[in-house]
Amino acid sequence: MLIFINPGHAQGGMPDPGAVNMEANLRECDIAMTVGSLTGKYLEDAGCKVKLLQSHNLAGESPAYPNVTDTANISLADVFLSIHVNAGGGRGAETFCYWRYGAAGRLAGCIQAQLVQSLQPFDKGYADRGVKENKSLCVLRETCMPAVLVELGFIDSADVQLLKEHQDDMARALARGVTDYEKNWLKI
Repeated sequence: MLIFINPGHAQGGMPDPGAVNMEANLRECDIAMTVGSLTGKYLEDAGCKVKLLQSHNLAGESPAYPNVTDTANISLADVFLSIHVNAGGGRGAETFCYWRYGAAGRLAGCIQAQLVQSLQPFDKGYADRGVKENKSLCVLRETCMPAVLVELGFIDSADVQLLKEHQDDMARALARGVTDYEKNWLKI
């Protein structure tokens, strides 16, 4: 199985680092890249092939950067995983897909369950915000394979401790979610 991992926002934070917590010295682009790279390592250890691309160009809008959705589609990946961090004062994880009742919805459910089960023992306030449809996100709309966008937590809430101290646990949870999907759904 080939997994395409897209750590959110621009590599190195230029021109867009995503959500930022200046007090904690955290940027979404850095968290996403660390968690994405670790997830890729764990998936490779599980026998999967992995491609990883962090780029400011999601679907052709910034031609100076590599195009994420085109690159994913050309790769013929079996799964697309975009990794992000939320802001806005909430708590917990949520996983978006284009349509909840298809393969992407099943993938999102596997990933969401693993994230919540893995992180709630460290912080009981880490909420299960669920699997949600979002047809406006281009990485979900423009990809040809089951695609999800995961929000690991809120950079501007008590989740910041998890985002600082448990990136490896998050990566392991994402990898287990993908392999759960492969084991339980992909071979049907």
